[in-house]
Amino acid sequence: MTRRRRARRTEDKKQRRDDILDAAERMIARHGVAGVTFGHVAKQSRLSRSLIYVYFPTHDELIYAVCVRGLVLLQARLEEAMKRYSRGLDQVLAMAAAYQAFADDEPLYFKVISELEAKQTDPSKMSAAEQSASDCGRLVLGLVAQTVQRGLKDGSIRTQSKDPMLTALSVWAFTHGLIQISTSKRYMLEDDFSLTANQLLSHGFEVLRASLAGGSNRSLPAAPARRRK
Repeated sequence: MTRRRRARRTEDKKQRRDDILDAAERMIARHGVAGVTFGHVAKQSRLSRSLIYVYFPTHDELIYAVCVRGLVLLQARLEEAMKRYSRGLDQVLAMAAAYQAFADDEPLYFKVISELEAKQTDPSKMSAAEQSASDCGRLVLGLVAQTVQRGLKDGSIRTQSKDPMLTALSVWAFTHGLIQISTSKRYMLEDDFSLTANQLLSHGFEVLRASLAGGSNRSLPAAPARRRK
């Protein structure tokens, strides 16, 4: 097989894999992570089930591949957001706001990432697909930790703990929970507390800023307004 033919064959395989994942995403949006089947994906992609099994032998491998897509996109979003600022604190807050915007713009990826993050698997028993998604998630958290470390060094972040990964995990947990509540509990917020999702997000990001800055009142990047669907 010539080099050109090998390159073409590799390109065709990649395109077919992308087509399968595109179809899977459309079907997940319709049926949910647990509800989507290979039959759904085969019909949507107009490919045979047997061919889909070649690329993704199990349901989990297919879903984790979609998750990796989302995490790669999320990392790119966070990297782009942090470039706009020089101080560590400004960068962390910009990344938190970018995560919220990602959840708004890419609800399917946010849902898949959230569902798979909720699963606990013994690392020694992880499949290759799970490990790939886990590695991508660690890269995202590592990016936040690096930014926290920058803030600790430049003095803009003044937390009691000087462990950047501990703070990065706390930022992720707080931001993720804030996004989920503002999304899933919108009617409760309005009916029980007369609050909008935007008000919760805005105040939540201000609490995060104050916590990281040690109470500083310096004006920093605000959370973007949630878009109405």
